[in-house]
Amino acid sequence: MATAKKTAPKIEAFDAAKLTEGAREYVSRATVSAKEQTETAYESAQKFNAGLEKTLSRALTGYVSALSDIAEATRANMIQVIEAAEKAAQAKTLAEAAQIQAEAARELATANYERFRAAFAQTRDAMTESVEAVREGVAEFAPVMKKAA
Repeated sequence: MATAKKTAPKIEAFDAAKLTEGAREYVSRATVSAKEQTETAYESAQKFNAGLEKTLSRALTGYVSALSDIAEATRANMIQVIEAAEKAAQAKTLAEAAQIQAEAARELATANYERFRAAFAQTRDAMTESVEAVREGVAEFAPVMKKAA
C-alpha cells in the first residue's frame, strides 16, 4: 500500500507593502464615500431648510393677516355699535330704540359669524399646507439621514 504524502500548505511571506497598499486603498474609498454622503446630507438639509423657511414664512404671513383681520373686525364692530347707538338716540319711543338695538345685535352677530367662519377656513388651509410641506421635507430628508448613519 502506498501512502500519500501530505504536504503542508505553502505560506507566503508577510508582505507589509501589500497590506499598506490595501489599507490605503480602503481608506481612500471610505473617505470618498464619506465626502459624497456628507455633500448629499448637506444638500438635503439645505433643501429641507429652504422648504421650512417658506412654510414658516407663509405661516407668519397668515398670522399677521389674522391679526390684521382681528383689528379690522374690531373696528367694524365698534363702528356698527356706535352707529346703532346714534340711531337709538334718535328713536322717538323706547320700543323703537329696542328694535334698533335688536337689529344691530342681529347684524353684528351675522357679520361676526361670517368673519369667524372665513378666519377658521383660512387658518385650516394654512395649517394643512404647512403640515404637508413639513411632511414632504421630512420625507425627502429622512432617507439621506439613514444613508449617512
